[in-house]
Amino acid sequence: MKDDVIELKKQHEETYRNAVIDNIKNNTDVLVDQDITSLLKKPPLDSMDFLKTKLFDLAKRNNVVLNTDNLTSLLDNYRNYLLKSCEEIKLARIDDLTATVNSISLNKNTDIIKINKKDFLNINKRIKKILKDYLNDAYEEYILKHIHSIFLDETPEEVRNNIIDDISKYIKGNYQRQLLDNCDIKILVKDTTLINGTKEQGERYLFTLNNSRLFKDLDD
Repeated sequence: MKDDVIELKKQHEETYRNAVIDNIKNNTDVLVDQDITSLLKKPPLDSMDFLKTKLFDLAKRNNVVLNTDNLTSLLDNYRNYLLKSCEEIKLARIDDLTATVNSISLNKNTDIIKINKKDFLNINKRIKKILKDYLNDAYEEYILKHIHSIFLDETPEEVRNNIIDDISKYIKGNYQRQLLDNCDIKILVKDTTLINGTKEQGERYLFTLNNSRLFKDLDD
């Protein structure tokens, strides 16, 4: 009988651990597919498109007309490349946090799985590096190499270069910094949600373990 209870306790632990891992996956899916993706994809309104607005503003100041079709294509390609980072971020976060959960032993009836703030330090650094790498690659491949396509043939070379310099400073400066800061905020919210959710799962696990008659024989 006691062996049956021990086996039942192992199943209870496995169910609990898997539930925490499922919570990690769901939390990460929302973080990446909704929160981070919303920052990287094309805004729903042109008035919300800071990159396009910045380029039109620079063109206006230099009395230049831009090829809007080529500009739209350039920015779409830029953003589509950035969105490829999402799958890498998702896999990295799930793998890292799942490894943390699997490293925790549940030997005593008071042991639970905890995810603490320190457990996010390495993965959040990795997420930021992934984003920075994609931002830099996207700039080089889809902005810098194709930026001349947005100008009409009659646009003077000097004017083109001035606009390119200004938009490059903006993309690699304020735009990238604000994007990463906004990602940090969304990550922090989801990290906190996951910490609290894992704590609640632990409380339910302990309540069942310590109050169910099924596990009473282990204490006798």
